[in-house]
Amino acid sequence: MHVSDADQRPQPATQEQEPGNGEFPQRAAQLCTAILGQPAGQLREFLPTHRGKCYRAGLGVVKVQEILKVFLLLLIAVAMAPESGAGQTDLAEPGATFRDCEDCPEMVIVPPGRFLMGSPDSEAGRMEHEGPQRQVTISKPMAVSRFEVTVGQYARFVDETGHDSGDACVVWTGVDGGSVVKGKNWLDPNFPQAEDHPVVCISWNDARAYIDWLSRTTGEPYRFLSESEWEYMARAGTTTRYSFGDSEEGICGYANVPDLSAEPVTEGSNWQYVSCDDGYGVQSAPVGSYAPNAFGLHDVHGNVWEWTEDCYHDSFAGAPSDGAPRLSDECATRVVKGGSLSAPAYLSRSAVRFFGALEFLPESDKLLLGEFRNFNLGLRVARNLD
Repeated sequence: MHVSDADQRPQPATQEQEPGNGEFPQRAAQLCTAILGQPAGQLREFLPTHRGKCYRAGLGVVKVQEILKVFLLLLIAVAMAPESGAGQTDLAEPGATFRDCEDCPEMVIVPPGRFLMGSPDSEAGRMEHEGPQRQVTISKPMAVSRFEVTVGQYARFVDETGHDSGDACVVWTGVDGGSVVKGKNWLDPNFPQAEDHPVVCISWNDARAYIDWLSRTTGEPYRFLSESEWEYMARAGTTTRYSFGDSEEGICGYANVPDLSAEPVTEGSNWQYVSCDDGYGVQSAPVGSYAPNAFGLHDVHGNVWEWTEDCYHDSFAGAPSDGAPRLSDECATRVVKGGSLSAPAYLSRSAVRFFGALEFLPESDKLLLGEFRNFNLGLRVARNLD
């Protein structure tokens, strides 16, 4: 029912104000507006009375003193609540973890720092394209996924977007190595997997699509790691071959690499095995099955290779020194890092770098694949914090 100005609307107090409350009408109007939500510019419909009451059409008269109690409680609750975007943790604290959504990757805060990228000439297993060594500065903290992106996380992306990740993949087919097989993909990479295994058989563009979806879904700036950022987070302050030291003897506690469990299915090959048995043979392990590095990140050695942002170059000469990705107009191949379940231990060193490309495959396989997808190649994501 319409309430006319003439018959029912209380008017602002003038001479009837209580002593000492000369500014009360204005402040009360602001308080009424704040609590009852009257849009700005419509105070003519929402006026204070001289006795500490609010009036709004349809609500009648409400005592300011009563709603002030509720308002103060709300102020206290807001003051005690975490800041927006940091619901789970302090985003400035290195080592802290958070998730931006229930099915999002768990993220770890990695501090800024400086490190020597690449490997020295004296490092066992070194390849020429791991140099020349150079100082790289990571000037800002960043968030990095604690684990490789899982099958379950990727499945949510596919369910919501309908993304087509292809219907062929390079998979392990026996002693002679991998072959392109039609019908094999991220859902079936030719070995058993569950939702907590790292997703594989995804191309760089598949990974890009997942990251873009993650950013849209959360409203946060997710991205690939650059190659230098990847090595920085994997080393976690170390200068040794691995994040846990120089010797391969300790790798069984940190990485899924070819071990004694792989020997029966690769017999007759030239594979190199480490002297432990994790039972996974030539297949991935659930993420987090092995010990983390000093930054709290798992599977930085072995399990699956991880896509990065960088275009592949055969030398670090001329590469950025600020942690930025190295890009070019023609980027036929992208750098992959970390080693894998099928790569010997020395290829899981922190400095190791390879690339995912179709160029070494027969033409028929290139046509079948469309984009490079491999049973031992997946993804880890990063997120900006500012």
